[in-house]
Order: sequence, then structure tokens, then C-alpha cells
Amino acid sequence: MNTKPCWAGVWALALFGAGSVLAILSAEPAAAQGTFVCPSGPGPGERQVGMTPGGNGVAAVPVCVSDGPGRSAPPPVQRRAIDNYYAAAWHPESNDAWIVAGYLNENRAAQAALSACNQAMGGGCTLADSNVNGSLVIARGVTGELYAVSRAKRGDAEKEAKRFCRSKNDECVVINWLTASPGSAPVGGSIREKTDLFPPSGNPRRSYGAIAWVDDSKLGSKPWTGDVWVVAGRPTADKARAEVLARCQKEIGVPCVAVLVASDVFVAIAERNGASILAEPGPTVEIAKRRAMAVCKSAKGKCRIATTITLSEDAAFRFDPFAQGKDYYSAQAWTKGRTEPWSMMVWSVTGAKSEAEAKRAALSVCAKDSKQECEIGNNSFNSRVAIYFDDKGSIRVSYFERDIDPATAATQKCAEAKVTCRIIKVVDSRVPSTERIEIK
Repeated sequence: MNTKPCWAGVWALALFGAGSVLAILSAEPAAAQGTFVCPSGPGPGERQVGMTPGGNGVAAVPVCVSDGPGRSAPPPVQRRAIDNYYAAAWHPESNDAWIVAGYLNENRAAQAALSACNQAMGGGCTLADSNVNGSLVIARGVTGELYAVSRAKRGDAEKEAKRFCRSKNDECVVINWLTASPGSAPVGGSIREKTDLFPPSGNPRRSYGAIAWVDDSKLGSKPWTGDVWVVAGRPTADKARAEVLARCQKEIGVPCVAVLVASDVFVAIAERNGASILAEPGPTVEIAKRRAMAVCKSAKGKCRIATTITLSEDAAFRFDPFAQGKDYYSAQAWTKGRTEPWSMMVWSVTGAKSEAEAKRAALSVCAKDSKQECEIGNNSFNSRVAIYFDDKGSIRVSYFERDIDPATAATQKCAEAKVTCRIIKVVDSRVPSTERIEIK
């Protein structure tokens, strides 16, 4: 609970919006002053300023106002300010706070917020903040942490929340706010509370997600594929982590690592040059994407966002960042009859959007370079393609699934054909490229 002076304090909880609200205290309304009914017309020191409404058999009568010493106006009603206390409570597994306002003292506001939170969460709630006549904001960080800040004005509270998040190496957005304005009441008049409760919208419990991929240090002979395993919308962090690791390891057959576990945020998956991947969380899609691109661009290479994932929505899938969930095609061509000096050349095109496009591009670049008629030697999609050469003088081109080591598989093919082979190059169908590969 904040201590006086008011609006001093920043509170944070490793958890996780709602809307705009205004809470005020109400008091008995003051009576109208200054004018009075004068059925006989204005007297000394008075003047007529209007008539009462007539109708339904009732005659209109004059309305007067005092205009001199003959009759003094009634004294103005004296009023006093009434404080407006507010409070917020949260739980380690809640994705927002329970906010109350309109109370006559701080303790009543704090107890009301805690009671609402405990009723919804089954106990275990704590006070996030409490104060008087000010603004409260609730902000969420990149992995779901919640922060509560009070200041005299909403704008100042938002600025302080963002500043405090930066001091914790976090980046926040405001997901909920309240401004509690003071009220007033006649001196000596009765006062009654007009309280409001603003609970989290929808399901108040956190929703967890996890991201996993292969542990590079334990690949063994397995090729690195760059695939990402995603589990989202789980009730606990442990369940999300355990499920994503189990899925990854079952499908790839080698140890995996959970690189990220968070709740109620977004994750951007970025890839660089078809050779590396990364995952960055954020409280909004835009922040997640910006953070991912900033990390990606810290090293040389061309970066792109492959996808964004909402961790609060139920999901479980394997994702290929380089293909971005699409099919990408490749084709390899050579000259017909292997005429010199082109007999030891292969033209390769990868990353095409269709089989026809890949074949057309490979034939075109082959013909342009060699000025010869060309033919397709191999085509595939979302695969790894090995170009290799055997001891009989033949060029071989084979494609393999991405989680199969092309060098090992090509060697096995050669052994079955009773020849010895040498790998010249391996290309990835998903990564856009056009090149001429010389067999030396």
C-alpha cells in the first residue's frame, strides 16, 4: 500500500486489459439559489426575471430576484471536498488486476479489491496499489509481467510505468487504467459512497505458451532444420514447457530446448539468410516484431519476420520459419548431351513459388549461360538437395527430407550403386537462390 504523499510508488508482479473508467463520490444535490416566486410581483429591491410554467388549470406566477438592500439573497451553500480512494489487487496467476474506486477511506478500498480478487481466484491475492484522488495504470511487459503505477494524472502514470519497465530491462504497454476524481458535498450534509468494481475482462487466469527447437549441441549426425515447435494456451508454465519439449523430441528424435515460456503475449519468429532463427516476445505484435528484427539485425545478413504467434490462444504445431508455412520449390538443370565446356556444370534455382516457376528459371539461366539446349535433372520442394559426383564420372542430384543428413544419405545411395561419391554442394529448396555449380 502506498504511503503519503499520494501517488508515490511503483509496484510490479510477475504476472500479466480492460478499459477506461472514472469513479467519483456522490453527495446530496444542492438546492437552486438566487430566484424566488413573487405572486404579487416584485417588491422593494426586487425585480421580476421570469414566470413559472403554467398549464393544466394552473396560472403562471412571476419569478423575482433580489436587486437591492430591500431583500438579501440567501447565502451560498458551503461545500467541502470528499476524497476518492481507489485500489487494485492481483494474483500470481491472473492476467490483469481487480480495480475498485469510490471509497471514503483507503482501507475499505484495499479490502474491496482484495475480496474481489480472492473470490475469483480462490485466494492468494495481494494488493497491487492503493491511493486517493489520482490515476492508476496497469502495464504488461514482454513476457507477461504486470506493473501497477499511481500518479496524480494518467499521463504521468503511463510515463512512469514505461520508465520503470525500462529500468527493469523490460518494455511495457498499458492494458488498463482508472482515474478517481475527488467529489464534494455540502458542509454538514450526508455523504454516501458510490463504489465501482472493474474486474479483468474474460478469463482472469494466465494463458501460457512455449517455444522450442533442437538443441544444436546434441544434434549428432542429424542436420539442423531450423524448425520451431509451438504450444500455446496452456494453464501453467510447466505444462506448456513439458508439452512443447515432448512434441519436439518425439518428432525430431534428438534433445530439444525450450527457448521461451511466457503468458498472454505475442512472439515473433525471425530468420536470417536461411541459416539462423530467433524468437522474441512482446506485449503487442508490433513490439514483438520490432524486437525480433533488432536482435536479428545485430549480426550481418538479411532478416525477415517468418510469423507471429499469440501465446494466449490454444495451439500446438511445428513451424518452418524459412518456408513460412508454404511450399518452396527448387530445380536443377544441365545441358543436353553434356557438351563441353559445360559438361561439369549444374544450374540450380531454389525458393521458387511453384514447380513450374522453378523449372522455367533453371532452364532459362542454363540456356543463357551456355547458349545450349538444357534439361531438368531434378526438382523438389521444401527439401535439401545434394549435388554430388561419383568415381565413374557421373553427376548425381538427389533431394531428401530436411531432417535427413544429405551427405550421409547420398553416401548410402552411392554404396548401394557400388560407386564412391563426393558431395559438391547441398542447397535448401526453401532459401531463394540462383547459382551455377561447377563440379571440380
